[in-house]
Amino acid sequence: MNAVLDRPRAKVTRRPAAKKIEPPPVTISDIRSWITAAEEKLEMAYDAAELGGPIDMLLDHINHDVILEPNLIVQRDDLTQADAKRVNEGLFPVLACLQGAIKLAEGSVLQATLEEALALLDAAQSALDPVNDAVRILPEGGPAHDFERGRDLAIKTLKLCDYETSDYEGFRRHREPGAAQHNFVMEGLVEALCETSLHEGFTAVLSGAIGSVIIDADYFGTLTLAETQNGVPGDDGTQAVNDDAGTEGNVLPPSYSGAFAFDAHCRVTEAEAILDSRMHGMNSGAAYGALTLVGIAKAKTAAVEVRATRETCDEASNALHEAIEVLGIVTNDHSDLASEGAFALLELAKRLIDDNVGALP
Repeated sequence: MNAVLDRPRAKVTRRPAAKKIEPPPVTISDIRSWITAAEEKLEMAYDAAELGGPIDMLLDHINHDVILEPNLIVQRDDLTQADAKRVNEGLFPVLACLQGAIKLAEGSVLQATLEEALALLDAAQSALDPVNDAVRILPEGGPAHDFERGRDLAIKTLKLCDYETSDYEGFRRHREPGAAQHNFVMEGLVEALCETSLHEGFTAVLSGAIGSVIIDADYFGTLTLAETQNGVPGDDGTQAVNDDAGTEGNVLPPSYSGAFAFDAHCRVTEAEAILDSRMHGMNSGAAYGALTLVGIAKAKTAAVEVRATRETCDEASNALHEAIEVLGIVTNDHSDLASEGAFALLELAKRLIDDNVGALP
């Protein structure tokens, strides 16, 4: 017995302590993927919910209302700290509604899917805390940056309008036969409405664009849905090609073809582009003054395109006269063939306006 107890024992080698593995830092890409995955799960649950039931209605609200703006913002390539704060705050109503949906779904097959979506969104919201590195490294952003985004969206929308065609005209008799209206504003408007931070810049540009051409809102007073659809002028209660109702109200008079106003506006637009390209070379106060006046004349001729009357034509003619006078001084002081070409274009535009004004009301 003593021999067994006295036998030397082998030394036990201690295992080194396991190294603590730190999880990789959360990135904006992770946050985006969590929100996207959560939205997919919410859509799956919505599709599986009983149509018309309480949970169906609540999931409809979550999927097609409260989650839209946070998800749109977080997907931006130029995400800022201000955006991250908006997403963080925007997820509060999403999580609150989702908790209610989980309560309604207790014991059903939807419960697990909704709980998974909740976990993903909760993790995303926590990661968007301003103290986290993923957020702190983002540019600051703010109202000025938001305005520029809205501005750029409006400019992009306006550039979709092709002034060489009549596709955007509301009344079908002004469009090409068989063509429905090309509502080029819709896509940009929907994007702007889905993100409140875009509203100010978007509406500022559109307000300026509309105001600069003196749109006559009354012109659209009789516009109907049928007018914007494909069809024959005169059918479905639309205006016929020979409709003479415009001599007294908001429809263009039958004697007006629109060709002279369109041509005049094109000539002024060409002249403006020529002068703008020559400004740096001339570096003249008179030249810059002429360019400004040409811009005013361009807006006035655009107003004639929208509504051709003696009044709008007179305003356009007077604006062109002022631009021509100042540009004449510039061409006398600078031997510049391009500017002389712009001068000739302005004279042509004025002649088009003056020669057709007599046929208008």
